[in-house]
Amino acid sequence: MNLLNYKHSIPSLFILSGRIYQKNFISILFLTAALVAPAFFMGFAGWGETESIVFFLSVHLLEGAITLGVIGLAFGSFFPTLSILRAFRSPLFLGSIHVAILQYLLFITGVMGLTLPFPFSILVVTLWLGGLLLTSMAQPVFIVEGVRGMRALLRSIQLARGDLSRVFIVVVISTVLQFVVFALLFSIFMPDLNLNIEPDESGALPILLSEILNDPGVTMAIRWSQYLASLLFYPFASLLSTFLYFDLAQRQQVLNLEHLEKFSNQLFGTDINEKAAADKEATEQEIIETPVAEIVDPEPSAEDKEK
Repeated sequence: MNLLNYKHSIPSLFILSGRIYQKNFISILFLTAALVAPAFFMGFAGWGETESIVFFLSVHLLEGAITLGVIGLAFGSFFPTLSILRAFRSPLFLGSIHVAILQYLLFITGVMGLTLPFPFSILVVTLWLGGLLLTSMAQPVFIVEGVRGMRALLRSIQLARGDLSRVFIVVVISTVLQFVVFALLFSIFMPDLNLNIEPDESGALPILLSEILNDPGVTMAIRWSQYLASLLFYPFASLLSTFLYFDLAQRQQVLNLEHLEKFSNQLFGTDINEKAAADKEATEQEIIETPVAEIVDPEPSAEDKEK
């Protein structure tokens, strides 16, 4: 089965993503740790606001990096973690950051929409969730098709609209799994709280939530849960997004495997398709041998023998 041009069912997308994640776990874990490390250190340095922005950008950069890894794996024999990190020192990194920043602005717009009056907030949040759904493949689009900036988001929307139900199911299941993983990790790190608020006290709930969120132990539990979820689950989600892109691109017949093969060879030094090379060699031998066959002298005719 070719990793890039196989037509998937929804279950097979999850199964393939799980298998690739399992077989390349160490390489993918190292790549993920390298990308989220800056946000991690910023958090422990006390740069909370900067940490959240850098973490968001890092998670979306991971989608682009995983896409590169899948391309390298499709035409090579291993997941090229070090080559991906080297490639991200090039303009490829700036293009991926550009797409990630636009995705962040889209995210912030939705968060700000929550502060609007009731009818408008519902409308904005609905559009926001739809936008997040439709632009979920923007990083693979940039990496594979070289379409950057706003055009990458629009191209992702175009692809998603071709099979909206498939995209909706995959993204929603992935998001639910993400929350489940985070909740499980948070339950492990959640500290014991000593709250001094009576249950029947008026306005107790907002005060209770504020006190919980401001508790240093809770803040630390959220941070550890967030980073462990990013290490353990986000690579799987990125693989899922990548294979969803390739599946839709294949179905819409816009996938250029020859271009991707050359791209992989340029970035990771993977070999050009051996079958194509063998066919080329056979053709060259045919061309060389054909004239030789033509100059072989035929048997002399009876008339020539009499002469």
